[in-house]
Amino acid sequence: MDFTKEKQIINDTYSEMIEIILNKPKTEEYENMRIYFENVHARMNDWAKKLKDVKELLEEKEPTQDISADNRPA
Repeated sequence: MDFTKEKQIINDTYSEMIEIILNKPKTEEYENMRIYFENVHARMNDWAKKLKDVKELLEEKEPTQDISADNRPA
């Protein structure tokens, strides 16, 4: 199975997360921190959507298991 697309989405998301962590304002100024956390909140919504998309892509690739009377595990 090829997971190139899923890996790329996860790598991009991880890079964005690290970038935001590293770019946290150094000062404790209220306005800068407020803007920072608003941006983090918006990005977190995007990350949740991306991870949901990856989950759906992986579920599509997951083989279906036919559990019927003929092939049930003992």
